[in-house]
Amino acid sequence: MRTLVVDLAAPLVVYYVLHACGVDDVVALAAGGVPPALTVVVTALRRRRVEVLALAVVLSMVVGLAGSLVGGSPRELLARGAWLSAPLALYTLVTLWSARPMCFEVTRALLPRRVAVMDELWETNARFRRAWREITVMWGALLTVDAGLRVVMASTLPVSTVPALDTALTLATTVILQVPTHLLLRRSGCWEQLFRPRQGRARKSVPGH
Repeated sequence: MRTLVVDLAAPLVVYYVLHACGVDDVVALAAGGVPPALTVVVTALRRRRVEVLALAVVLSMVVGLAGSLVGGSPRELLARGAWLSAPLALYTLVTLWSARPMCFEVTRALLPRRVAVMDELWETNARFRRAWREITVMWGALLTVDAGLRVVMASTLPVSTVPALDTALTLATTVILQVPTHLLLRRSGCWEQLFRPRQGRARKSVPGH
């Protein structure tokens, strides 16, 4: 929730407040990068850990700001989301040739209590491995489409409408990506083992069952 508020909602609010006050779009868009930048600094100081999403948002903002300052247009800043989606899409697809694809590794990192189960399934279940490679293909393809849409929006739509649409696209892409992930894992037959391992063991331990 904090990530959604600081890294997505806060930049949007900052931009529209400054825009309503008549501030130049480049300045207003750049100011929207301040909340994620503060998140990176505060987290690094307190926890000695960098928030990846916040850092990515800040880096994309820096790249976009540099382009806007050189070209004199805010549209490079508006396309900053594509600077996240495009490299991520490419990296996602490239990991198909690695020992374990990115989507598997990311999910494994997000579910530390499921690491043992995931590692066991990866080593012993071919359908599980195939599902994660298919999931990775879907993620890479959709992120590529996401990047293209962001470039089109930034290039063709009114400047003031793009930040809201960009945030909406981020949320929509995140939600849509869950669909192939869930469907393919269920089709592999490993859903119960992956997400309800404790419940399964509890059932086996009940006498008479």
